[in-house]
Amino acid sequence: MKKIVPLLAIAALLSGCATVSYQTATPLPGETLSVHQTLSKYEGTVDMPCRFRTAQCPNQCDHGGKYAKFTVVEYTGYEKPGKYGDEKQAEFLVRIAHKDGTPDTETPEALRKVIDTLEPGQVVGLDWTHVYVTQGGVSAPERIVTRLAE
Repeated sequence: MKKIVPLLAIAALLSGCATVSYQTATPLPGETLSVHQTLSKYEGTVDMPCRFRTAQCPNQCDHGGKYAKFTVVEYTGYEKPGKYGDEKQAEFLVRIAHKDGTPDTETPEALRKVIDTLEPGQVVGLDWTHVYVTQGGVSAPERIVTRLAE
């Protein structure tokens, strides 16, 4: 009996204890406009068409694609240090592929892999930061996922 107890303890530790999470380790670029910490429900993926906002649309633009959709269940933290930061959101989308099906390389591969493991209806910790980035003389807002965890 004494030999079985340690085996059962090891089996319990190895079974069903795997969790998948993503957290960015790199410093965020630009000025922080708002920080969103949420519990959100993964709704699955949706195909979004081009919204026809530039002269290159729809044939020569890079708009639209496949997005992971999350509905915010509740906020666990929120800050708005920048005047132009986003208000609290009801949903959040993460682009995972271009409209031609190729992976969106602006979304880190590790984040895309975590999203692939999620099941629709699953509630996860989802945090993102709204930043204003200036690169090469061009300034634009970005919403960067900083954490996604089961």
